Amino acid sequence: MIRVIGWDIGGANVKAARLLFTDGRAESGRAVRRYFELWNDSGGLRSLLQEIHSDLGSADAMVLTMTGELCDAFHDRAEGVAYIIDAVREAVPGIPLYAVDLDGRLVRLDGGEGDLLTIAATNWIAEARVLASRQPDCLMMDIGSTTTDLIPILDGKLAAQGKRDIERLARGELIYTGALRTPVAAIVSQIPMRGVICRISAEYFAISADVYLALGRLKPEDYTCATPDGREKTKEGALRRLARVACEDSKHLTAGELHALAAYIAEKQLQQITEGMLHVLSRIENGLRLSVVSVGIGAFLGEACARRLTLTTCDPPALTDRGSVTLSPCAAAAYLLGQTLSHG
Repeated sequence: MIRVIGWDIGGANVKAARLLFTDGRAESGRAVRRYFELWNDSGGLRSLLQEIHSDLGSADAMVLTMTGELCDAFHDRAEGVAYIIDAVREAVPGIPLYAVDLDGRLVRLDGGEGDLLTIAATNWIAEARVLASRQPDCLMMDIGSTTTDLIPILDGKLAAQGKRDIERLARGELIYTGALRTPVAAIVSQIPMRGVICRISAEYFAISADVYLALGRLKPEDYTCATPDGREKTKEGALRRLARVACEDSKHLTAGELHALAAYIAEKQLQQITEGMLHVLSRIENGLRLSVVSVGIGAFLGEACARRLTLTTCDPPALTDRGSVTLSPCAAAAYLLGQTLSHG
């Protein structure tokens, strides 16, 4: 048996998956997700990793993906990459550590790394590589708390044009909008209210999690990030925060007006994501015939966008024989390493 842990360390979440391989097959596993503001408490990363490792259990090898290197706790991304690598090494010493690079290869992190940026922001590559082996023609949509990845897969190969984040932003394959942490002011600049178009405040009053909690598309336990006002994660709290976007108190707006406000913001976010899909698919012959695999906390948004374009949707694959772990970046990275070690 080979035990592998995959890490995906972001700026706002630390995710990990432990898979158990026997004869080259991932028999079982478990995944965890912890909200953690790396920009606020980079010094606490090591202790959190130790806690997660203790919870998941021991491993024979580990593999790392990350996006947290971009957060402004670091002077630049290379410093962030080095810090995250060191944090993992110090939290779980003595275990071989690998990373996924921009070419989708598994590289051993042995202290002699060259260009650290070749292993920055590669979590989408691990995920898409695994999906390509299961669904050779599709559009992978990973809608997380903060961002949306749109990765076309053709003939079992990644057909993304960008690798680094700046390239992916330019080519429409990375959209900075997500199901939880996106400020409302990044989705809309105005709202319809009582028959007129009303500009909104550009303050950090409400986020996308408030929109979907108010609309009943997320449950309170799905609201894993911090609220903008530090108060309760309830429908009433979400409506209060959304009303403040219009510089108003929720008690001065009707229930219908508050629901319409949330519905309008949700509609505009769906339009952003749908436009991104059309951008990416426009360069693919018969792109609008591809099936869509939507994953992440915002998978429901991807499915809604696919329905708008009358695209077929497929469930993400389970990565273990027992179906205990489904597709995610940390699980995909662990799956790739487990297969490599099993057949190596």
